[in-house]
Amino acid sequence: MKKISASILKSVNCLLTGILMLLGFSSCDQVSTDMYGTPHANFTIKGKVVNEENMPIPDIEITCLVGHQGDNKSGFDTIPPVSTSPTGTFTCQFEEFPTDKLRIIATDIDGTRNGSYEKDSTDLALSSDDYKGNKGDWFNGSVEKEINFNLKRKEKR
Repeated sequence: MKKISASILKSVNCLLTGILMLLGFSSCDQVSTDMYGTPHANFTIKGKVVNEENMPIPDIEITCLVGHQGDNKSGFDTIPPVSTSPTGTFTCQFEEFPTDKLRIIATDIDGTRNGSYEKDSTDLALSSDDYKGNKGDWFNGSVEKEINFNLKRKEKR
């Protein structure tokens, strides 16, 4: 009886080992790569700021706000501002979460040195077509937009 049970146990053991081996190898045929990171995109916002006479305005602060939604709230994250050059041009470059909206604000911060101008802003709606170079991983691509501002002089009070 001991010989029969030992041979039955040995046979069952071999059979179970074979089944487990086949199951183990079949689970290895789909190789997946774990990816860690955060979705991100590169943004480049360029433009020019001019006055009503189409003359460039230097030292205008350009602020880019990135729209976001979360926790049942929507709002904007502020990117550090840039200033316009002596020719009135600006370039704002940043890396941020992909978004479907940007707000660009032009603010006269130098007082009356170049004249006083009213603040102006514009909203940009972005779609998936605006993101170029998506590699299919965490990098959603690059967005490049051009925004021009025509600021009005503040009325003297």
